[in-house]
Amino acid sequence: MHLSCTKHCWRSVRLLFAVCASCVFLIGAGAGPQTDERSDTRERFVKLDGEIQAIKAEILEINQDILLLEELSLYPHGQQLVVLVSVAKNSPVNPDSISLQLDGHIVNRHIYTASESAALQGGGVHRLYTGRLSDGKHRLEVSVTGRQARGRAFEQQRSVAITKDPGRKYLELHLGPGENTSEPGLTIREW
Repeated sequence: MHLSCTKHCWRSVRLLFAVCASCVFLIGAGAGPQTDERSDTRERFVKLDGEIQAIKAEILEINQDILLLEELSLYPHGQQLVVLVSVAKNSPVNPDSISLQLDGHIVNRHIYTASESAALQGGGVHRLYTGRLSDGKHRLEVSVTGRQARGRAFEQQRSVAITKDPGRKYLELHLGPGENTSEPGLTIREW
């Protein structure tokens, strides 16, 4: 996603929040008569706070819609490639970093934090890459580093040919016990 659009969306959210906060301050500071009781003022603040919360919720929904539209415009469904990362259940494999290349060009490198690794260990799935890919044959290269049981380091590299047909294509990089061995392995699954 474009960082500038995300920054622009958050600037809009912050600006609207600042305007709402200013309105609350002005209303409470002197827009009403000074003889009101404290309970009336408190009720106005509670009402305004509820309205501000509703506006914030609407802004967040609009921002989410904008981000989805941006993703669709950058990566139309017919040309989209999505690469996911998963770890086998109860696997001692803990990824540290993953590098992804398409047709010889690095498209993503990700270094996992401890919490991200824990989420993968708990059955989570990480969306490593979403991008545009034309139909036809392509070369995918994956390099994974990490730790296994007792802190032993491991490194796996795979290079596969993939064929992109019309429509969205999903690939899963699955880490777990290797085929016919107890050593960690990287399996690339196509959906």
